[in-house]
Amino acid sequence: MSRWRSAAWAGMGAAAMALGLYGAGAIRHSDAVQTASAEDADAPTDKNAAPAKNEPVTDPAALARLGVKTAAVTTTVASQMTDGFARGLDVGPLAAIVAEADAARAAAAASQAEASRLEALYRQDVSASRRSVEAARAQALADAARTRLAEQRVGLEFGSGLSRLGPGAIRQLVSEIAAGHAALVRIDIPGAMLAPGTVVEIGEPGSALTVRVLGAAATADARLQSAGVLAIVRGPLARQAQAGRILPARAATGVASSGMLVPREAIVRFQGRMWVFRQNGKAFERIALDDPQSTPQGWIVRGGLKAGDVIAVSGATGLLALDAGGAVAEAEGD
Repeated sequence: MSRWRSAAWAGMGAAAMALGLYGAGAIRHSDAVQTASAEDADAPTDKNAAPAKNEPVTDPAALARLGVKTAAVTTTVASQMTDGFARGLDVGPLAAIVAEADAARAAAAASQAEASRLEALYRQDVSASRRSVEAARAQALADAARTRLAEQRVGLEFGSGLSRLGPGAIRQLVSEIAAGHAALVRIDIPGAMLAPGTVVEIGEPGSALTVRVLGAAATADARLQSAGVLAIVRGPLARQAQAGRILPARAATGVASSGMLVPREAIVRFQGRMWVFRQNGKAFERIALDDPQSTPQGWIVRGGLKAGDVIAVSGATGLLALDAGGAVAEAEGD
C-alpha cells in the first residue's frame, strides 16, 4: 500500500512541474505577441499616401545599362513631302517582249545575210535570179520591221522611260528581276508631276530606299486615273517589291520648309503620338513631336525643340519604360 501511495505522489509532482513549465512558456509567448502588436501600433501609417512615381533615371551607371546615347539636334531645310504608293509590276510580258525582239533580231540578221548573198550571186550571174533577190530583200525588210515593232512594244506597253534604256539594258534588267536582285515598280503620287530623274523614297521610314524616276508609265491607273511613273528598285527592298506588292512612296513636291532634324532612332511611339527624350540637366524629359514631317534623313519638327537641344538617340525605349511606369505595350522604335 505504501508503494502505491509513493508512486501516486511522484506522478502528481511530475504533473505539477509540467504545468508550471507550460505556463511560463505561454506567458512569455503572450508578452512577445503583445510587444509586437504594440510596435506595429506605434508605427506611422498613411492610408492616403500616393504610390511611388517613376522618375527618369539620372544615374550614369543606369543610363549606361540602358544604352542611352545623346546628340544635339540641328536645323535643316527640306521640301514638302507628298505621299503616294509604289506597286511592283509583273515583268512576264516584258520578258516575252525581250525574247520576241531577240528572235526577230536574229531572223532579221539571217534574212539580211541571205539577201546580200543572193544579190552577190545575181551580180556575178551565178544561179541567182532577180526574183529570188527581190524576195530575199523583202524578207529582210519584213524581219527588220518585226524587230522594230518588238523593241517599240516596251515603250508602248510599259513606258518611254523604260524603252530609253536600250535592248541590252532591258535584257539585263529582266535577268536581275528573275534572280530577285531588282524589281520594276510603278509609282503613283496624286497631284504630283514627277519628271525623269526625280528622286522618290520607297518603303517604310527607317528602311526606305531612294530611286530615280525613269519616265512616265504607258497607262493611267484604272482607279485613281493618275499618271504614274516607272522606277527600278535594287537591293534588299527588291524582294519586297514583287508583282502586286504595294509599298509607301514619298516625293518632294512642295515648298521647302525648315525645322529641327530628329534622327529616326531617337523617336518612340506611345499612345498614338511620337516622342523624344530631351536632356534637362541630369534627367531626361519626354517631349511630344507636333506635326513631324518624314524626310530621307529623318523627321523634321517645327515645335517643341530648338537648335542645340540634346536628345537621346539610343536607349529611348528604356527611358520610356521608366517614365511611363512600364505601360509601354504599344511603344516601339520608329
